[in-house]
Amino acid sequence: MATSKSEHLQNVQSIHYELIELLDGMDYCLDWKPDTSAWSARDLVYHLVDTPPGGIHGVVEGILSGQLAEFDLWSDRNNMTPERLTNELEQVRQDVLVVLDGLENSLNGATEEELSQKSAMVHQRNRGWDEPRTAENLLLGLFARHWREHLEQLRELRQALGM
Repeated sequence: MATSKSEHLQNVQSIHYELIELLDGMDYCLDWKPDTSAWSARDLVYHLVDTPPGGIHGVVEGILSGQLAEFDLWSDRNNMTPERLTNELEQVRQDVLVVLDGLENSLNGATEEELSQKSAMVHQRNRGWDEPRTAENLLLGLFARHWREHLEQLRELRQALGM
């Protein structure tokens, strides 16, 4: 059964609210890691913002507009750049909002049929598979499921910091 457009919009809004709430008060500890192999809050956020490259909002918009037939996807990258390493919490929040607002705008302009039928070929580069995915598949997996998994990691970081 297809997920309704309103459910996708609710996912965007609830993830938006939850992520902003989790980042609240983390100004001083954006780069803290419980160990060297773990990701910091900054790493997690920029992983989400730029997976897939350019953000999920750009991919969904491209699929819905018919401008994107295929795209590359890499897993397990924090997408950190020297500029991002110096961003204050407010800029980190703004970078998240660009993605979430863009995704909401794409959804507002889409029909249920477009979400369930329009697709692009995903080339998963570091796992070695190619597979067509509908906009809806991407909204459920690469957005909702994936972002919620990393929200849980942010919760764990906050707990480890005693927040």
